[in-house]
Amino acid sequence: MTATENLRTVLPYLPGSVRHSLEQMSGENRSRIREVRLRSGRPAAVDLGGREYLLTPDGGTTVLPEAALTVSREDLARSLQAVCAYSVYSHEQELTQGYVTVRGGCRVGICGSVQRQGDRVQSLRQVGSMNFRIAGEYPGVAERAFGRMGGTRAGGILIAGNVGSGKTTFLRDLCRLLGNRCRTALVDERGEIAACVQGVPQCDVGLHTDVLDGYPREEGILTAVRVLTPAYVLCDEIGTQADAQALLHAAGCGVQLAATCHAGSFEELQRRSVIASLLDRGVFRHLVELSAAGAPENVRMLRS
Repeated sequence: MTATENLRTVLPYLPGSVRHSLEQMSGENRSRIREVRLRSGRPAAVDLGGREYLLTPDGGTTVLPEAALTVSREDLARSLQAVCAYSVYSHEQELTQGYVTVRGGCRVGICGSVQRQGDRVQSLRQVGSMNFRIAGEYPGVAERAFGRMGGTRAGGILIAGNVGSGKTTFLRDLCRLLGNRCRTALVDERGEIAACVQGVPQCDVGLHTDVLDGYPREEGILTAVRVLTPAYVLCDEIGTQADAQALLHAAGCGVQLAATCHAGSFEELQRRSVIASLLDRGVFRHLVELSAAGAPENVRMLRS
């Protein structure tokens, strides 16, 4: 799905006034929306190409709070019910992690007051804000780097960048390219890469790709290696010791890996012990560094 199509899938979850405003917005601006933000008692906002603007009732944008739509606590409560398919209880575990993924692969970040048990979040008590991140397919964004790395002979691939740099978008397109050429397994823990609905990917992730939808990364990687005999396993946002152990196991079984992680530079990667251990063990042959969404990537060979 394109970002514009995914925006349409998000509209039913939004308050009526916000939905009406977005429907009045020009097609050009709608195609640029990356996030829709609702904050209790404050103006609704949209991210247009990396900059946040306040939303007006007629589909315009402004920087003046008095001219913008205001989101009420009741608006947020109704949106939360819609996002959770009117069963908040069944989404309790996701809510404690701060997000719910809805149809089309769009992730809804949810903030508010929580009830804690020791150091752990036990439940969400009151919602203060919601952030609808509009997912979108951009076929071709990984093609140049894919060719430079040698296609399916690329070996392990690590994709690094800061928040908003386009890591997940790049990984989705890389999955499409690999999955059209070799047996590929995608561990889609949050359901935002393949955007499966009743087990069927809504995004193009490749003809020969098996999707492990909703699996925790560690379990998904081990399951893929054990039962799917893939040439490649892909996953998003690695960073824990459990992730590293699963990736090392897969690499030891001869499986190639592609994964993303948060880091603004190669030096930052080297300072992170979990990632550094994977680099030292030769799990990844190439590093793709992303600086900003839509900006050219830097491809670095880590080993010959």
